Amino acid sequence: MDKKLLEIIFDNVYNGIYIVDGQAVTIAVNKAFEEMSGITNAELVGKSLYDLVGEGNYFSGSASLLVIEHRRPVTATYSTKTNRKLLVKGRPIFNPDGEIEYIVNTIWDLTVVQYSQQIDSDTARSQMLAEEDIITCSERMMHVIDLAQRVASTDSTILLTGESGVGKSLLAKMIHRASERKSAQIMQINCAAIPETLIESELFGYEAGSFTGADRKGKPGLFEMAHGGTIFLDEISELPLHLQSKLLGVIQDHEFFRVGGRKVHKVDVRIMAATNKDIAALVAAGKFREDLYYRLNVVPISIPPLRERREDIPALIRYFTDKYNRKYNSYKKLSESLINQMVGMAWKGNIRELENSVERYIVTSPVDHIGSEHAMFEADNVLAEGTTLKQILHQHEQKVLLKAYRQYGTTRRVAAALGISQASAARKLKGLRQQPRKPEPAGKNE
Repeated sequence: MDKKLLEIIFDNVYNGIYIVDGQAVTIAVNKAFEEMSGITNAELVGKSLYDLVGEGNYFSGSASLLVIEHRRPVTATYSTKTNRKLLVKGRPIFNPDGEIEYIVNTIWDLTVVQYSQQIDSDTARSQMLAEEDIITCSERMMHVIDLAQRVASTDSTILLTGESGVGKSLLAKMIHRASERKSAQIMQINCAAIPETLIESELFGYEAGSFTGADRKGKPGLFEMAHGGTIFLDEISELPLHLQSKLLGVIQDHEFFRVGGRKVHKVDVRIMAATNKDIAALVAAGKFREDLYYRLNVVPISIPPLRERREDIPALIRYFTDKYNRKYNSYKKLSESLINQMVGMAWKGNIRELENSVERYIVTSPVDHIGSEHAMFEADNVLAEGTTLKQILHQHEQKVLLKAYRQYGTTRRVAAALGISQASAARKLKGLRQQPRKPEPAGKNE
């Protein structure tokens, strides 16, 4: 294949392409990337991504830098200085010596999702927060994102399943941005957060005078507002049975009645739903309509919990550390020993719990270098999958020793309080670098 043909292909593929060398220096970007990002090849060539990434810089993040760190393919989303949201898949190219020679990044443009109405406190809060980046080097998660990308251009109904905090709503927004409906709205509602007496009117709207306190002009529901776009029904398993039949009618016939109305409203929406429960079990128990389940489950996408993709944890920790350092104007860093300790935890709250833990470290730690001695253990995280009894006992021994050291101030007093030798106390505390609160009395040695 000659050079001219390669150049034609490079500049005429649908996706953006961004190529860097093994030191993260930009080699070239194609025309598709220039168009989707608003940043030219001339601005980027020869510049290191280490200099291009950061708050207020060209990019908020980089798949290439994660590829260099992990030496494996990575999928990530980030924002550009031109306010574009991009999904990037970076793949390393190794030389015969096993060193990364090049990284080839394939990029999709994700248009920003719009919202226009606050429905409830839980939904409003999620809409007001800045949308997080997707960061993964897990093969399982990359398969999830690949599937999401493949079905994004269709109108198939999607059912997202996974534990609380794994990122179902984030993936739903990404699918919408990658769809043909991206110029229209995605409307999100948490079915568990709306009182049963109000959820029908929130979804389908109501006519004037339908009930006491109703707006005299009536009100459109989320389905009408999402016309031409997407509606995302989070916690779909909590939808009351009588509304499940109405939702089934919308999916089948694309029409519905407002509460108290007689006029048929036609609607063109793409429906996505999510749940952290086993809907098949709810169907078997008679708590969820079987026909609705089959209508929703056209494209099932199951998101694995964080403990089943532990390779993502270090990158997520660094991402959240940077996020909260910027938010609180701090310069704190979690040590490798603490990160390794966190990798072994259970994380039953998944990414949401991990993010909360990182924020808690940033705002409560009195030191800039946060080590494993500052670890805050959660009861549910003690029996992490793959954690041995020896590791658990060692972690708790460290906690007890550090607490005693803070209280008593010297290894001699720690030894006396815990009933161990002073030599043993000194040896066990040596690597923990915890400063005593009380000075050693003059003339006494440890």
